[in-house]
Amino acid sequence: MVERLESVPGIPADASGPAGAGFRSQHPWAQLWWVEDDVDLCQALTPRLRACGWGLQSFSQPEPMLAALRRQRPDLLILDQVLPGCLGSALLQQLRSQGHSFPVLMLSGCGRAVDRVVGLESGAQDYLAKPFLFKELALRCEQLLRVASLSPVAPYSHEQALVLGPVTFWPRLGTLRLDQEPVVSLSRGESSLLLALARSPGRVLSRAQLAQAAGSLVNSGSSRSIDVRLGRLRRLLECTSNGVLTIESVRAQGYALRIASAKPAAAGAEAE
Repeated sequence: MVERLESVPGIPADASGPAGAGFRSQHPWAQLWWVEDDVDLCQALTPRLRACGWGLQSFSQPEPMLAALRRQRPDLLILDQVLPGCLGSALLQQLRSQGHSFPVLMLSGCGRAVDRVVGLESGAQDYLAKPFLFKELALRCEQLLRVASLSPVAPYSHEQALVLGPVTFWPRLGTLRLDQEPVVSLSRGESSLLLALARSPGRVLSRAQLAQAAGSLVNSGSSRSIDVRLGRLRRLLECTSNGVLTIESVRAQGYALRIASAKPAAAGAEAE
């Protein structure tokens, strides 16, 4: 017997029902961000998305999300099409032009073919029309995370500057800079390693993934080249960022980039 689900405009048909209950992600490390001005929808689905194993931050307006991007990156962005003051497709085009390459699932109350095309052309990997079943949302998120985890972590040619706390990183140039301090140059391998780590701060990458990012052809388990590069990169980051950026070793798993809160100014420094 098939359960009858009743749809409410803008709210998932099974928001309070059992459909999709018990789903657990194979990517529990993933951090999802959701830009959605429908507060009721977010409140209904936030606990269910977290129950899948994911971390979740929701934003009712684009500005707080853009501010958060200065400190960290999501593994997946869920983006509503109609937002206060702008369209999600326009916001996504802005994000892509700035070099943000994380996968995006666009939500919209408009399910026409032309609307789906606009969303996909703006840079979304997938498009889901409202109302929807929660399990469909969860499965689409899972699929996007699976594809992203299998993708190479080598630099993309279109990737522009990345803001990592107080430091700006230019992957194509292989340079770091803290405010107006002198530019710090990285080797090609170090730049590739940092780009892989910087796309999702806090996400743990294995030695094999980092070896792939650096273009290493040797066995990552027996070679110490990754350790040498990571050691030098760790020292450069900590020195350049005044300790805000660190590369953390996670026992038996790999490495992750951490962005701490900026340290207070030294005593006697002039207040802004």
